[in-house]
Amino acid sequence: MNKINKVNFYQMNNIEPMHLNGNISINAQDTNVKSFKDVVCDMMGEINEITNKPEQLTKDAMQGKADIHDVMAAIAQSELTVQAASTITGKILQTYEKIMQIQI
Repeated sequence: MNKINKVNFYQMNNIEPMHLNGNISINAQDTNVKSFKDVVCDMMGEINEITNKPEQLTKDAMQGKADIHDVMAAIAQSELTVQAASTITGKILQTYEKIMQIQI
């Protein structure tokens, strides 16, 4: 795709370049722009909820209020979430190290 086609593609899809003020913006009309820090904090909150869910379901299952299948599904989801979070954290650290190696 040459430069003219890229410009036309961006204009047709109402895509603007990223601004260097810490916010990520795709569309000018987007008023809910979050910083990288806010996105990561939100993700950590969701991870915390997902990893605490099996414990609560286990307590409910012991009292007969929840099904054991739900407990097992929550445990599997929790394990996958922790694996994904650790992989993402590793990739972010690798990227940071590469950026720090760039000489200006």
